[in-house]
Amino acid sequence: MSPVTGFYRFSRAVLTPIMSPWITYETTGEENLPTDGGFLLVSNHLSEVDPLCLCWYFMKRDTAVRFMAKKSMFSVPFFGWIFKGMGLIPVDREVAPAAALEPTRQALTSGEVVGIYPEGTLTRDPRLWPMEFKTGAARLALDTRVPVVVAAQWGAQEILPQYEMKLDLRWGRKVRFLFLPPIDLSDLYSPEGSGDRAAVAEATRRLQEAVMRGVAQLRGEQAPEHMWEPQTQAGPWWTYEQAMRAKKAKKAKKAKKGQRA
Repeated sequence: MSPVTGFYRFSRAVLTPIMSPWITYETTGEENLPTDGGFLLVSNHLSEVDPLCLCWYFMKRDTAVRFMAKKSMFSVPFFGWIFKGMGLIPVDREVAPAAALEPTRQALTSGEVVGIYPEGTLTRDPRLWPMEFKTGAARLALDTRVPVVVAAQWGAQEILPQYEMKLDLRWGRKVRFLFLPPIDLSDLYSPEGSGDRAAVAEATRRLQEAVMRGVAQLRGEQAPEHMWEPQTQAGPWWTYEQAMRAKKAKKAKKAKKGQRA
């Protein structure tokens, strides 16, 4: 577990006058967080500001968290600069999964705290429940055997709604975290590690169930029986996706027309 040093410490100094009045936290289960050594922090993904909110929470605990994040997030103005300085780990989806995860494995085995959003992107569930997980978190857990702690969260979607750039900068925005006890995966460990497909599938199922249970507790609602499938072409994400495709096609058509002129 790495303390807050270097750029991380500088970022904390810069962010303190911004974040302290802006974001307030309501947390449950802090006793479930390991006090030494590396661990994998697994959370549901509601908003583009999720990593910032969770990093800031741990900054105040003097713990540096290295998040796995989409490579595209590093190009977001201002926030991208912060993400790079804090050592977040960009995930390049264009390379093989094993290669994409190797830097994260190294960070975990060297005793660092790594955060991951197993959904791989913002949830596409119209009601903002967690959607089906990718297998990256399970594979990391089986290969490194570090503790896996669920950080269920709720509230960040009110600060920056999905697919919008309307950041709510009013003071006192509340983000709620629920930290669950480390998930026991010891019965799935083997020399094969993530090469055991059945173990990866079962570990992924356990992670999904734990995160869904945590989010349901935070929301005070009954979780849906079935998780949203990411490829489902419905809801706000699909409307946004269609708009982006149309915009891209229009731009390409305009460029092609310009070349002919």
